[in-house]
Amino acid sequence: MTNHLRMSLLLLLLGAAGVSGHAAGRASSVIRSACTVAAKSTWRTPYKYCVQMLSADPKAASAADARGVAIAAANLTASNVTSTVRVVSDLIESLTHCLNIYKEMDQSIAGAIRDLLAGRIETAWQQLSDASYQPGYCELALMEGNLTPKDPVSDENNASIWLSAMTADIAEAIYGHRP
Repeated sequence: MTNHLRMSLLLLLLGAAGVSGHAAGRASSVIRSACTVAAKSTWRTPYKYCVQMLSADPKAASAADARGVAIAAANLTASNVTSTVRVVSDLIESLTHCLNIYKEMDQSIAGAIRDLLAGRIETAWQQLSDASYQPGYCELALMEGNLTPKDPVSDENNASIWLSAMTADIAEAIYGHRP
């Protein structure tokens, strides 16, 4: 990834996070110096971001030298990484739950298709009706994540909800002899 692309990505992320440069006037000379150097280094860390993040941290703000600022920055990074690991772990747990739901739903739908082909409409309708609820359970698992609700499969869940409900409705109409 080129430095320009890295910088663009970093600025985009900073803008999305609402980072501004209001803390620059309150920053210690050690922080300002470290951020000046960081802005000219490999990653081209935006000066205002650097100053704001480090000035907000008491350990960085009271650092006596660049080494102290680096230690404080590394601790901020470690906290962020730990938080991200928890969020990703929670997401994986929720997605694993969804995967199991969809595997069971896949088997139910396959059975319902066999029953429809064999003329067992009532049995097929019951399977399809039960299956139509399953995507909602996946949606709930993702929305009710322990740390932060993240749903990377919302569109797919919604499509499954509507398609399975539609199929169950059609089977119900056939089974119940309704138009």
